[in-house]
Amino acid sequence: MNSNQLSRIVLKGFKSIKQCDLDLHELNVLIGPNGAGKSNFISFFKLIQQMLEGQLQLFVSKQGGPDAMLHFGRKVTERFSAELYFGNNGYKFALELPPITA
Repeated sequence: MNSNQLSRIVLKGFKSIKQCDLDLHELNVLIGPNGAGKSNFISFFKLIQQMLEGQLQLFVSKQGGPDAMLHFGRKVTERFSAELYFGNNGYKFALELPPITA
């Protein structure tokens, strides 16, 4: 695989995806029942695009706010993280919200 192509992705706590570690190839097909997280997996790439365009806040707002971005909301998941691998190079980031206080 070309070192400029995404070869692996690890997501934790993003929307309906509790944890996902996926090796990618030149052609990938997402198959699963309704509610399995296929659309949310694709939505992650939209998030990356919006981050690169400096529109993260707008994207989060359109998704229903920060709690909607976290697996079962902030009460269950305070942050989501991602790891992106391009060949031997890996990049990690996390977005975190402070816990809800009563």
